[in-house]
Amino acid sequence: MYFKIFENSEEFLEESSNFIYKTYKKSIDKNNQFSFMISGGNTPKPLFKKLTLDYKDKINWEKVFIFWADERYVDKESDDNNYKWAYKLLLSRVNIPQNNIYRIKTELPLEKAAEEYEKEIINFFQGREPAFDLILLGVGKDGHTASLFPNSNLLTENKRLVVPVSPSGDPYVPRITVTYKVLNNAKNILFLSSYNDKKNVIDAIITNKEMAKEKYPAAGVEAKKIYFFSYK
Repeated sequence: MYFKIFENSEEFLEESSNFIYKTYKKSIDKNNQFSFMISGGNTPKPLFKKLTLDYKDKINWEKVFIFWADERYVDKESDDNNYKWAYKLLLSRVNIPQNNIYRIKTELPLEKAAEEYEKEIINFFQGREPAFDLILLGVGKDGHTASLFPNSNLLTENKRLVVPVSPSGDPYVPRITVTYKVLNNAKNILFLSSYNDKKNVIDAIITNKEMAKEKYPAAGVEAKKIYFFSYK
Protein backbone atom coordinates (compact mmCIF):
# COMPACT_ATOMS: atom_id res chain seq x y z
CA MET A 1 0.00 0.00 0.00
CA TYR A 2 1.34 3.40 -1.02
CA PHE A 3 0.48 6.37 1.23
CA LYS A 4 0.80 10.05 0.52
CA ILE A 5 -0.46 12.84 2.77
CA PHE A 6 -0.72 16.25 1.10
CA GLU A 7 -0.37 19.56 2.88
CA ASN A 8 -3.47 21.02 1.25
CA SER A 9 -6.54 20.03 -0.74
CA GLU A 10 -5.31 21.70 -3.95
CA GLU A 11 -2.27 19.41 -4.21
CA PHE A 12 -4.46 16.48 -3.22
CA LEU A 13 -6.94 17.17 -6.03
CA GLU A 14 -4.19 17.75 -8.59
CA GLU A 15 -2.44 14.48 -7.77
CA SER A 16 -5.66 12.47 -7.47
CA SER A 17 -7.06 13.62 -10.80
CA ASN A 18 -3.73 13.04 -12.51
CA PHE A 19 -3.56 9.53 -11.03
CA ILE A 20 -7.01 8.75 -12.41
CA TYR A 21 -6.01 10.06 -15.83
CA LYS A 22 -2.78 8.03 -15.91
CA THR A 23 -4.63 4.90 -14.86
CA TYR A 24 -7.21 5.59 -17.57
CA LYS A 25 -4.47 5.91 -20.21
CA LYS A 26 -2.82 2.63 -19.19
CA SER A 27 -6.17 0.84 -19.33
CA ILE A 28 -7.00 2.28 -22.75
CA ASP A 29 -3.58 1.31 -24.11
CA LYS A 30 -4.00 -2.23 -22.83
CA ASN A 31 -7.72 -3.00 -23.21
CA ASN A 32 -9.22 -0.04 -25.08
CA GLN A 33 -11.64 0.66 -22.22
CA PHE A 34 -11.61 1.93 -18.63
CA SER A 35 -13.85 0.43 -15.97
CA PHE A 36 -14.08 2.96 -13.15
CA MET A 37 -15.95 2.34 -9.90
CA ILE A 38 -16.56 5.46 -7.82
CA SER A 39 -17.81 6.26 -4.34
CA GLY A 40 -19.98 8.86 -2.68
CA GLY A 41 -19.44 11.19 0.23
CA ASN A 42 -18.05 14.71 0.19
CA THR A 43 -14.40 14.04 -0.68
CA PRO A 44 -14.97 13.07 -4.35
CA LYS A 45 -17.19 16.08 -5.12
CA PRO A 46 -14.38 18.58 -5.84
CA LEU A 47 -12.53 15.79 -7.64
CA PHE A 48 -15.48 15.30 -9.98
CA LYS A 49 -15.37 19.02 -10.76
CA LYS A 50 -11.63 18.84 -11.33
CA LEU A 51 -12.02 15.98 -13.81
CA THR A 52 -14.65 18.00 -15.66
CA LEU A 53 -12.46 21.08 -15.86
CA ASP A 54 -9.05 19.56 -16.60
CA TYR A 55 -9.75 16.24 -18.31
CA LYS A 56 -13.05 16.68 -20.10
CA ASP A 57 -11.40 16.74 -23.52
CA LYS A 58 -8.39 14.55 -22.70
CA ILE A 59 -10.49 11.50 -21.87
CA ASN A 60 -12.46 9.59 -24.46
CA TRP A 61 -15.58 9.16 -22.35
CA GLU A 62 -17.10 6.71 -24.82
CA LYS A 63 -14.56 4.20 -23.54
CA VAL A 64 -15.21 4.89 -19.85
CA PHE A 65 -17.65 2.71 -17.89
CA ILE A 66 -18.86 4.05 -14.55
CA PHE A 67 -19.99 1.92 -11.60
CA TRP A 68 -20.59 2.66 -7.92
CA ALA A 69 -18.98 0.94 -4.95
CA ASP A 70 -22.11 1.55 -2.92
CA GLU A 71 -25.35 3.48 -2.86
CA ARG A 72 -27.67 4.75 -0.18
CA TYR A 73 -31.14 3.33 -0.53
CA VAL A 74 -32.82 6.66 -1.20
CA ASP A 75 -34.51 8.23 -4.21
CA LYS A 76 -32.07 9.08 -7.01
CA GLU A 77 -33.11 12.75 -6.69
CA SER A 78 -32.20 12.84 -2.99
CA ASP A 79 -29.15 14.83 -1.92
CA ASP A 80 -28.02 11.69 -0.10
CA ASN A 81 -27.86 9.70 -3.33
CA ASN A 82 -24.32 9.04 -4.57
CA TYR A 83 -25.38 8.79 -8.20
CA LYS A 84 -27.04 12.21 -8.08
CA TRP A 85 -23.83 14.03 -7.19
CA ALA A 86 -21.65 12.14 -9.63
CA TYR A 87 -24.14 12.87 -12.39
CA LYS A 88 -24.56 16.51 -11.45
CA LEU A 89 -20.86 17.33 -11.04
CA LEU A 90 -19.27 15.03 -13.62
CA LEU A 91 -21.31 12.74 -15.82
CA SER A 92 -23.77 15.35 -17.09
CA ARG A 93 -20.84 17.56 -18.13
CA VAL A 94 -18.88 15.10 -20.22
CA ASN A 95 -19.69 13.18 -23.38
CA ILE A 96 -20.31 9.78 -21.81
CA PRO A 97 -22.98 7.50 -23.30
CA GLN A 98 -25.84 6.73 -20.94
CA ASN A 99 -25.29 3.01 -21.55
CA ASN A 100 -21.84 3.38 -19.98
CA ILE A 101 -23.33 4.47 -16.64
CA TYR A 102 -24.27 1.59 -14.32
CA ARG A 103 -26.45 3.22 -11.69
CA ILE A 104 -27.67 1.20 -8.70
CA LYS A 105 -31.44 1.31 -9.11
CA THR A 106 -32.81 2.32 -5.72
CA GLU A 107 -36.35 2.47 -7.11
CA LEU A 108 -36.35 -1.34 -6.92
CA PRO A 109 -36.91 -3.30 -3.69
CA LEU A 110 -33.65 -3.39 -1.71
CA GLU A 111 -32.71 -7.04 -2.32
CA LYS A 112 -33.79 -6.82 -5.96
CA ALA A 113 -31.67 -3.72 -6.49
CA ALA A 114 -28.63 -5.57 -5.14
CA GLU A 115 -29.34 -8.61 -7.32
CA GLU A 116 -29.83 -6.54 -10.47
CA TYR A 117 -26.63 -4.59 -9.89
CA GLU A 118 -24.69 -7.80 -9.33
CA LYS A 119 -26.04 -9.14 -12.63
CA GLU A 120 -24.93 -5.98 -14.42
CA ILE A 121 -21.39 -6.37 -13.09
CA ILE A 122 -21.30 -10.07 -14.06
CA ASN A 123 -22.60 -9.28 -17.55
CA PHE A 124 -20.12 -6.45 -18.02
CA PHE A 125 -17.23 -8.79 -17.29
CA GLN A 126 -18.89 -11.53 -19.37
CA GLY A 127 -18.91 -14.00 -16.52
CA ARG A 128 -15.24 -13.54 -15.62
CA GLU A 129 -14.16 -12.56 -12.13
CA PRO A 130 -14.77 -8.78 -12.00
CA ALA A 131 -11.50 -6.84 -12.14
CA PHE A 132 -12.14 -3.11 -12.28
CA ASP A 133 -9.36 -0.97 -13.68
CA LEU A 134 -9.77 1.50 -10.83
CA ILE A 135 -11.98 1.66 -7.75
CA LEU A 136 -12.23 4.93 -5.87
CA LEU A 137 -12.92 4.48 -2.16
CA GLY A 138 -13.35 6.68 0.88
CA VAL A 139 -12.84 6.04 4.57
CA GLY A 140 -15.32 6.87 7.31
CA LYS A 141 -14.43 8.06 10.80
CA ASP A 142 -15.37 4.58 11.97
CA GLY A 143 -13.10 3.00 9.37
CA HIS A 144 -15.85 1.86 7.02
CA THR A 145 -15.35 1.85 3.27
CA ALA A 146 -18.00 1.55 0.56
CA SER A 147 -20.86 0.43 2.85
CA LEU A 148 -18.84 -2.19 4.68
CA PHE A 149 -19.12 -1.18 8.33
CA PRO A 150 -17.29 -2.39 11.45
CA ASN A 151 -18.60 -5.63 12.96
CA SER A 152 -20.85 -6.31 9.97
CA ASN A 153 -21.42 -9.94 8.97
CA LEU A 154 -20.94 -8.75 5.38
CA LEU A 155 -17.20 -8.53 6.03
CA THR A 156 -17.01 -12.32 5.70
CA GLU A 157 -19.21 -12.58 2.61
CA ASN A 158 -17.19 -14.55 0.04
CA LYS A 159 -19.75 -15.52 -2.59
CA ARG A 160 -21.81 -12.51 -3.55
CA LEU A 161 -20.48 -9.47 -5.35
CA VAL A 162 -23.22 -7.10 -4.22
CA VAL A 163 -25.29 -7.20 -1.04
CA PRO A 164 -28.03 -5.17 0.65
CA VAL A 165 -27.05 -3.44 3.89
CA SER A 166 -29.36 -2.84 6.83
CA PRO A 167 -29.62 0.81 7.98
CA SER A 168 -26.12 2.04 8.78
CA GLY A 169 -23.93 5.12 8.81
CA ASP A 170 -24.86 8.73 8.27
CA PRO A 171 -27.46 9.12 6.91
CA TYR A 172 -28.87 6.11 8.76
CA VAL A 173 -30.50 4.36 5.80
CA PRO A 174 -30.35 0.95 4.12
CA ARG A 175 -27.63 0.67 1.50
CA ILE A 176 -26.32 -1.50 -1.29
CA THR A 177 -22.61 -2.27 -1.48
CA VAL A 178 -20.08 -4.32 -3.34
CA THR A 179 -18.20 -6.81 -1.19
CA TYR A 180 -14.50 -7.51 -0.64
CA LYS A 181 -14.85 -10.03 -3.49
CA VAL A 182 -15.08 -7.06 -5.88
CA LEU A 183 -12.75 -4.69 -4.05
CA ASN A 184 -9.92 -7.17 -3.57
CA ASN A 185 -9.83 -8.15 -7.23
CA ALA A 186 -9.50 -4.60 -8.54
CA LYS A 187 -6.43 -3.76 -10.61
CA ASN A 188 -6.05 -0.49 -8.71
CA ILE A 189 -7.63 0.95 -5.55
CA LEU A 190 -7.38 4.64 -4.73
CA PHE A 191 -8.47 5.65 -1.25
CA LEU A 192 -9.23 9.35 -0.87
CA SER A 193 -9.69 10.96 2.53
CA SER A 194 -9.15 14.06 4.59
CA TYR A 195 -6.57 13.38 7.29
CA ASN A 196 -7.31 15.45 10.39
CA ASP A 197 -10.78 14.04 11.12
CA LYS A 198 -9.76 10.46 10.22
CA LYS A 199 -6.32 10.54 11.82
CA ASN A 200 -6.82 7.58 14.16
CA VAL A 201 -8.05 5.32 11.37
CA ILE A 202 -5.41 6.36 8.83
CA ASP A 203 -2.52 6.13 11.30
CA ALA A 204 -3.67 2.67 12.38
CA ILE A 205 -3.74 1.44 8.78
CA ILE A 206 -0.32 2.97 8.05
CA THR A 207 1.43 1.61 11.14
CA ASN A 208 -0.10 -1.87 11.38
CA LYS A 209 -2.54 -2.85 8.65
CA GLU A 210 -2.98 -6.40 9.94
CA MET A 211 -4.01 -5.21 13.39
CA ALA A 212 -6.18 -2.45 11.90
CA LYS A 213 -8.17 -5.10 10.01
CA GLU A 214 -9.72 -6.23 13.28
CA LYS A 215 -11.31 -2.82 13.77
CA TYR A 216 -11.54 -0.99 10.44
CA PRO A 217 -13.08 -2.50 7.27
CA ALA A 218 -10.98 -0.15 5.09
CA ALA A 219 -7.89 -2.05 6.26
CA GLY A 220 -9.42 -5.27 4.94
CA VAL A 221 -9.12 -4.21 1.30
CA GLU A 222 -6.41 -6.45 -0.17
CA ALA A 223 -6.12 -5.54 -3.85
CA LYS A 224 -2.69 -5.87 -5.48
CA LYS A 225 -2.20 -2.14 -5.98
CA ILE A 226 -3.58 0.15 -3.27
CA TYR A 227 -2.90 3.88 -3.09
CA PHE A 228 -4.00 6.08 -0.22
CA PHE A 229 -4.11 9.85 -0.77
CA SER A 230 -5.02 12.11 2.12
CA TYR A 231 -4.84 15.85 2.78
CA LYS A 232 -4.46 17.96 5.91
